Amino acid sequence: MSTEHRFSRRIYVQLKRQDIALFKFLLEAWDNLAYMTVVDKYRSVVQLVHAPDSEPEINAFLTAAGREMDLHVVYEGFHIELQ
Repeated sequence: MSTEHRFSRRIYVQLKRQDIALFKFLLEAWDNLAYMTVVDKYRSVVQLVHAPDSEPEINAFLTAAGREMDLHVVYEGFHIELQ
C-alpha cells in the first residue's frame, strides 16, 4: 500500500472570513465528510482533513460550496507521519 493511501489527506482552502462559519456548517451537513481547522485567521485559510477514499465526495462538496461563496483551494496533499 502506498503512503498516499494510508494517511489522511489535507486540503487548504482560502475563503472570505465572514464565510468560515457557513463553510463549516455546510461541511457538517455533508455527514461530517472531513474536519475543518482554521490555520490562518488573517488570510482566512482553513484545513480540511479527510480520508483518502472520500476524494470524490470532497471534490463534490467544494464544487457545491463554491456556488455559495468565493473560495479556492490553496494546496492539496497528504500527511506524512514522521517516525
